[in-house]
Amino acid sequence: MLTIRTSAHVPANHHRKSCRCSPASTGAPLARVGASRLIQEWIRLLDAESRRLWLEVRWRAHLERIRSAQAGRMP
Repeated sequence: MLTIRTSAHVPANHHRKSCRCSPASTGAPLARVGASRLIQEWIRLLDAESRRLWLEVRWRAHLERIRSAQAGRMP
């Protein structure tokens, strides 16, 4: 756990040594990590849209099968 002792420890976008001399991150994520998160979020959104479109097509096909089955039963 990171303990903030003074305002010098607060927002810096790099690592600072803690009182036990082990590195501790005290700022925003590095640019590469932030870009990676953004890319992963876009991939998740595109996958969700792809699944939604696939489900819409399958649902329409299902409804068409039901309509054609009902039309076949009508005299």
